Amino acid sequence: MNRRVLLLLILIVLAAFAWWLSAKRGNSSLARPLSDFMVPDTSKVDRIFIAEQNGKTVDLRRRPDGTWSVNEVFNAKQPYVELLLKTFLRVEVRSPVPKSAEANVLRVMGAASKKVEIYTGGKKPEKIWIVGHATKDNFGTYMLLEKPDEGRSNAPFVVNMSGFTGILNTRFHANLDDWRQSVVFAFPDMHQIAAVEVERPEAPTAAYRVENSERGDVRLLDHAGKVLPMDTVLVKGALLVFQQLNYEYIERNLSRAQRDSLVATTPNHVLRLTRRDGSTETAKFWYIPYMGDPTAMDAPQQLHDQVRMSALVQDSLLVVVQRQMWDRVLQPVTAFRP
Repeated sequence: MNRRVLLLLILIVLAAFAWWLSAKRGNSSLARPLSDFMVPDTSKVDRIFIAEQNGKTVDLRRRPDGTWSVNEVFNAKQPYVELLLKTFLRVEVRSPVPKSAEANVLRVMGAASKKVEIYTGGKKPEKIWIVGHATKDNFGTYMLLEKPDEGRSNAPFVVNMSGFTGILNTRFHANLDDWRQSVVFAFPDMHQIAAVEVERPEAPTAAYRVENSERGDVRLLDHAGKVLPMDTVLVKGALLVFQQLNYEYIERNLSRAQRDSLVATTPNHVLRLTRRDGSTETAKFWYIPYMGDPTAMDAPQQLHDQVRMSALVQDSLLVVVQRQMWDRVLQPVTAFRP
């Protein structure tokens, strides 16, 4: 065979092989952008792992009963998790990022993005969202998609959610306090409560105890254990709030010394709840000094914040609670008299 013909055949074979490699590479995520962010069946999502670049992480996991945990320790706020699941289902690509802007968007994402791993039963995530910053018009969020078996997309997209106007990146964060369920007491079945006792150390005679019998009958006792006449509606109303009592937020603004000093002082209220099985739970409450504008010189001076109180719950968790709900329980015994 002529050497020139042989060389030509070799070149043709090499060219065909190069074309085949190019076509094969074109089907991989490294050579084409991935844009299928949506998770069509969110009922299969059993774990959501969120990591921020500051090192904070949150691990949300679905339990067999359908509830979710945070870091396998605390109960998660169900509405917050449901919002993420709805986002996974309804997410849609608004537009690709123009080539001229890609480098700048990727640079900003490289400094401030969050990683969201979405698991659907396997040991590896089905999809990984790289959630970046908001667009200038605040109608979209820059995101990248990665699939463990394919790789990471080579281009970002502007992403939003159907039926929603705004940005999505604020939904994905690793602030444990915000994901942690804020429930202090939750008794959907009031029969689980055997007794509620409230003490006022500064006014001992204002203390009371409500006993709830197995038949659902209640009675009111004073600080000395004497049964008192009562307004049954008011007493049962005080018990009803225990169907769910929450704290507003965990107190993180006090220094260690300030926290220790507060906890060491005598509380303004002490609440003890006894369950039907005999176990008890105690919560302590302190008034917060009023920090608003001073009133007129000739008007009574407000001493305490009328909206919030500090509370020690779950043995050692210092929180802030809304007085509007808790004051219904922390009233003096006279509030329940006919």
